Amino acid sequence: MNSERWQEVKKQIQQNFSVLDDYDEDLEPGIAEVLEFEGPQGQMKVKYVTRPKLLDKKTSYSNRIGSGVDVKYVFSDDEFVSHLEVYVMSAETNDWQKIEAQSLF
Repeated sequence: MNSERWQEVKKQIQQNFSVLDDYDEDLEPGIAEVLEFEGPQGQMKVKYVTRPKLLDKKTSYSNRIGSGVDVKYVFSDDEFVSHLEVYVMSAETNDWQKIEAQSLF
């Protein structure tokens, strides 16, 4: 999903449903635009997550017993990856449950 499509989806949600909250969430690394609203399945949340592209994952370890493992991630400075996440509020657990893409269509 690209930024233009996200703006279209966001506009449609704001026109068709009552918006409860609209905020930005700081991720490490990256940022998520969050929109909470009353949808057809109850209270819902949509996140548009933008993060730097992962270039490399470096793992350093030793074969000795008790030694630790260190993982370092290398991110791109100029390339970004975006995706959309949809959540619904669960009445039983009173927590957000992620909706898989197959169940949306």
